[in-house]
Amino acid sequence: MALATYSDLQASIADWLNRADLTAVVPDFIALSEARFNRELRVAQMVKVATATVSDGYFAVPADHLQTISLRLTSPTNYHGKCEFVSIQRLNELNGNPNLSNTSRYYSIVDGNFRLAPQPNGEVTLELTYYGKIPALSGGNPTNWLLTKSPDLYLYTSLMQAAPYLKDDERVGLWATAMGQAMEAMQLEAERAQFPEGKLNATRRTFG
Repeated sequence: MALATYSDLQASIADWLNRADLTAVVPDFIALSEARFNRELRVAQMVKVATATVSDGYFAVPADHLQTISLRLTSPTNYHGKCEFVSIQRLNELNGNPNLSNTSRYYSIVDGNFRLAPQPNGEVTLELTYYGKIPALSGGNPTNWLLTKSPDLYLYTSLMQAAPYLKDDERVGLWATAMGQAMEAMQLEAERAQFPEGKLNATRRTFG
C-alpha cells in the first residue's frame, strides 16, 4: 500500500493493527506521533526564518515555533549581530540598568513574546531563525514533507501510539525498534549535512 497521503496512512495503520474497532482513533495516533516528532526531531526541513520590525522591544513568538536557533538584529546599521538569550530575571536587570546603551543585545521569552534588552529607543528589525513545527496532517492537508521523506517513521510511530489499546500485543517491541531506527537515521542524516565529510562522530541515541 502506498503511503503518500493522510488517508493512505490511516488505512495502512488500520491494516497493520488488524483491529476494525480502532478506525475512529487512528487520527489520534497520528496526532500523538506528530507531537512526539515535534519534541524530538530537529532536522533541516524544520528550519524557518521570520523577520519583525518593532519599537517597543516586544514581538510575538511565531505560532509554529519550537526552538530558537538564533535571533539577529539586522537594523539599525550601527549594530548587526546575534542577540544572546538570558533568563527573564537577567533581562529585567538589564532593562533596569540606566548605564546601558539602547542597542538591544539580549532577549528572553515572556508571555508568548520575545522581549529585547536593553529596550530599543526606536525601530529595530530582527531576523529569527528557528525550528518550526511539522505541518500536521489532516483532511485539508493530506501530505507534508515528513510523510513524503519518511513514511515508515509516521507508520511505526503511529502504531506505537496504539500500544495502550494493544496491551500485550507482541508486535509492540518490533514497532518500537523500527521507530527508533527511523528516527535515529533521520537525525544522523541531518547532522551529517552540517559537517564536512569525516568530521561527524556518530553517537547512538535512544528514542524508545
